Amino acid sequence: MKKAIVTGILFLNILGLAVAYGQSKSKQKAITNKVEKVKDSLLVLKSAHHGPVVNAIHPDVIASKNKSGFETGQVVTINGIYHMFVNEMFDRPHRDLRISYWTSTDAINWKRHSTILESIPGRTPANPRSEVWVNGVVFNKEEDAWNIFYTAYRSGDSAKGEIHANDYAGRIWRAKSVKTGIDGIAGPYADMDVILQPDYNTQSWEGDQAVASFNPYQVGDTWYAMYDGHNHKPISGWPTGMAYAGKLSGPWTRMPEGFNPIPVVDHFMENAIVSRLKDGRYMMVFDSFGDYEIGYSISNDGINWGKEVRVKILTKDDEWAEKGDHHTRTPLCAIEENDGTFTVIYTALYLENDKKFYALGKCSLGWVVNE
Repeated sequence: MKKAIVTGILFLNILGLAVAYGQSKSKQKAITNKVEKVKDSLLVLKSAHHGPVVNAIHPDVIASKNKSGFETGQVVTINGIYHMFVNEMFDRPHRDLRISYWTSTDAINWKRHSTILESIPGRTPANPRSEVWVNGVVFNKEEDAWNIFYTAYRSGDSAKGEIHANDYAGRIWRAKSVKTGIDGIAGPYADMDVILQPDYNTQSWEGDQAVASFNPYQVGDTWYAMYDGHNHKPISGWPTGMAYAGKLSGPWTRMPEGFNPIPVVDHFMENAIVSRLKDGRYMMVFDSFGDYEIGYSISNDGINWGKEVRVKILTKDDEWAEKGDHHTRTPLCAIEENDGTFTVIYTALYLENDKKFYALGKCSLGWVVNE
């Protein structure tokens, strides 16, 4: 462990990265104090749309034959338009996947435009795209093109003692918009390369599902990304680590083990989405435990993150989603609006005529002083 941490310090100092391992005690204390200060302000629910914004009987859901709903993705805004890349579970939930593209002018009324990417039919250990899950949407200035980042899994190999129905050996693909410029966000997208995958750099905490999820964001001249891990046998928690790169296109390097996994939660966080706040701090939102709750964490430098805080995103008089852990699931964004509130689009399980469907909900969060 000491060797891994020391090696990490050398690499990070060469790159000039301000991580805790490369700082003096006084500077570490200053960062800790800053992170602790965010506890004086908490995100709370300001308003919530009544019911889902996209449900099982939405015209575009019916037209696209989406049987089971939505899970994970990212929403970004361009000139007042919300652009959503989201995974559609068109048949079996969490098994049959495709990536779709939607837009909205108000984050309430959504229109589906296209299928960006399909999984390859036939769930087998030999099919490395048995599932595809989009996790990140970023404009790459160097390429003058949009990049999407998605995870592709194979199924488990029961002949080797793996669980056939589970996800294994996640590989993070980077795809680039064929049309250049900021207006090229609608695609189409061409696969460019695998930027993170199981290899000799895999860390002990990552497990047999990793690499799971990947959401890049920029701090100064350096790119960082959250990525997830999980082990099926024996079952582990759901830890999250970080990777970094000098360019969005890579090469990407895992932060050193010892820094990874990050100590934001004790047991479960997944599919983090990171954004830069107008006050210069960084915030990530993610799937967490709790009834009608998501988690968030704040960082002053984009590298060292505070402990998880959970926030309810449904009102007591409109708890349209099913109750329980993992029923209110994954936030796709926390977009800071001009009035200081945050628009959150999220997935949640509900019943439509007694049939389960993972719908899309919307709410607004805002800061309050924690007295």
